[in-house]
Amino acid sequence: MLRVAFVGNEFFFTHALCRWLAERTDLRLIIWTSKTAWPHRSGFAWARVARRILRNARRKGVWRTLNEAAFYLFYVLFLQRKEVARICRLAESFEAKPRRPIAEITQIYPTRIDDPELLSHLERLHLDAIFAMCTDVYFPSEFIGAPRLGAFLWHEGITPEYCGLYSAFWALLREDYARIGYTLLKMNRQVDGGPIYLQGPVEGVDFERDWHSYLGHKSILDSLPHVERFLRDLEMNQHQPIERPDAIKGYYSYPTATALAEIALRRLMRKKPTAQKEELGT
Repeated sequence: MLRVAFVGNEFFFTHALCRWLAERTDLRLIIWTSKTAWPHRSGFAWARVARRILRNARRKGVWRTLNEAAFYLFYVLFLQRKEVARICRLAESFEAKPRRPIAEITQIYPTRIDDPELLSHLERLHLDAIFAMCTDVYFPSEFIGAPRLGAFLWHEGITPEYCGLYSAFWALLREDYARIGYTLLKMNRQVDGGPIYLQGPVEGVDFERDWHSYLGHKSILDSLPHVERFLRDLEMNQHQPIERPDAIKGYYSYPTATALAEIALRRLMRKKPTAQKEELGT
């Protein structure tokens, strides 16, 4: 049985994913990256947030930084509660019977993903593979090279067309619905640029009503039967990458309020004629 570790941001969906993984592998370590996304420095959390905003403003410009900040404000005020509730129901739908309780598996919260002590711990475990999901941390070569067979990422999008962050959001904006789905790739030094082993579309959703967060997590849920077969192939060293030589790479960053407004307005305009017809009884 494969000896594996999981890496990701800690919340109920990733806990459910760990339970699923613990049934099908020998899950020996869980690394929660909640503290690594914001590098640990002295001072209060607000000071670290302020430093990051100022750094983004210098790199991207003030307008882009404010546009990204406004997106998060609107999302929290108008979309987050419903999205979280729907993702919670997705997490409850996981069918998993872990070989041992998740609470008994070693769980660590490093403040740096390149901590030498963490890397040394990974080497001592003699892992076959690492699986990661829901993280925006850049993994150093020593980290992804620690397991025998490599480190694999569940990506909420289709690569190489949608590398980077919030893939489902940008695909919604472009109405590129065929590329809202999942990719399982082997990590390398490029962001979401490693060899692809699994890929597929999200199923059973409504692209005129569902939002990016739900679509991304639903994609991961839809990937699980295929990942289960991949785990068997990986254990027998029979896994083969998918070749897509004609694919065009696209990289995306944090979403903006103007892009969110464009999606919302487009949906509203498409609903309006239908509502008028219903009022007229046609």
